Amino acid sequence: MPKAGIDTVVIGAGAAGLAAARALSDGGRTVVVLEARPRIGGRILTVHDPEWPLPVELGAEFLHGEARATREIAGAAGLPVVELPDEHVWAERGRLRPMGEVWTRFGSLLERIPSRGADVSFERFLAQRRVPGPLRAMARLFAEGYFAAHVDRLSAQSVATGAGETDESQRQYRLASGYSAVVGWLRAGLDPERCRVRLACVVETIRWWRGEVEVGFRSAAGAQSRWLRARTAVVTLPLGVLKAAPTEAGAVRFDPEPASLRAAIPKLEVSHVCKLTLRFREAFWDDPEFFRRRATRALGEPGRIDFLHDREGDFPTWWTANPWRVPVLTAWAGGQRADALADLADTALVDRALGSLSRALGVARPRLEELLESWRAHDWGRDPHSRGAYSYVGVGGLPTQRALARPCENTLFFAGEATEPDEMGTVSGAIASGQRAARQLLA
Repeated sequence: MPKAGIDTVVIGAGAAGLAAARALSDGGRTVVVLEARPRIGGRILTVHDPEWPLPVELGAEFLHGEARATREIAGAAGLPVVELPDEHVWAERGRLRPMGEVWTRFGSLLERIPSRGADVSFERFLAQRRVPGPLRAMARLFAEGYFAAHVDRLSAQSVATGAGETDESQRQYRLASGYSAVVGWLRAGLDPERCRVRLACVVETIRWWRGEVEVGFRSAAGAQSRWLRARTAVVTLPLGVLKAAPTEAGAVRFDPEPASLRAAIPKLEVSHVCKLTLRFREAFWDDPEFFRRRATRALGEPGRIDFLHDREGDFPTWWTANPWRVPVLTAWAGGQRADALADLADTALVDRALGSLSRALGVARPRLEELLESWRAHDWGRDPHSRGAYSYVGVGGLPTQRALARPCENTLFFAGEATEPDEMGTVSGAIASGQRAARQLLA
């Protein structure tokens, strides 16, 4: 095999990989990006369909809080960022009521999680405290919704790290043109003289020793392996792929396996999500009379639904497309609820979603079926190149997560949202991690 003429091979053309490649090529390094899919973006998948009033996000959708790395790109690319209205309501058998008091008590509950000492699961933390039923339900809803986590695996200490967040960090935003514009901007800025992006290249093996890497890959349509040699590698594989057993689809073998990776993998968890976006003929939930007939007196007169929560349904969280008043609703389930839906076909998911929505809002099922025009879904768990949605910290996982972000012999560098403690599970975290890996490599 000829001597390496490439400085760095970047594995993965998602937000982390493209951010790393752009920074490295800007720094004068020669880079090859290998991506298993025939497209860029990773777990960002924006569908632009003329029959839909807005871009449909089948993967990442929101900007959470400051999202500094994403906002810097949005500013540079001239991409409009829109803040989401944030009215959360309970929906129970056709009645809408506020969540305000429960939200406040939930924040106080998180502050009671010890930040030091032995870590426990979030479920065990709840069992150790005298938590009223409604608050316990809210806590589980948050863990399964925001983290898409299994409460018996989720690190309580990792939840505690967000307990002191500012009001700004609680706010959420959308990119008006969709997340695909972010990865498009990252790719467009790659120096064509120094960086190549090769799609449909499925990495199978990473051999490495100090100062040299050999990456074995095959084309998505072929069986014959090929090899690429470089001086360093930035690995941005999703956690689900890193955790895959050697015989499972999408698995990548490291030779040798880095000690930091071996220590981190058991302590970090992959979230499971079922997300279904529905387009109706009309936004019936925006009808003032519809809202008035269902709102309790305590809810007052906000006149709109932004986020809707249903503790009993297959899909416990729903959101509208506000501030755009369009006939689109998104159904969301995470953790154990998502597990229960994992093997269903899209048509069966729609059936479950309409049943949940009918019960929650008190709308006759035939009426919902009459109004429904289209839907979109993507199962990231079945995707061999992601093997799950995003990541969360398991019990005792905080130290190992930070260790994974450190270079291995100045040869292997890990990036991706799973390696970014402060913004784990977010696009901003993925971008920041790629930029961090590039800084480490260029130092």
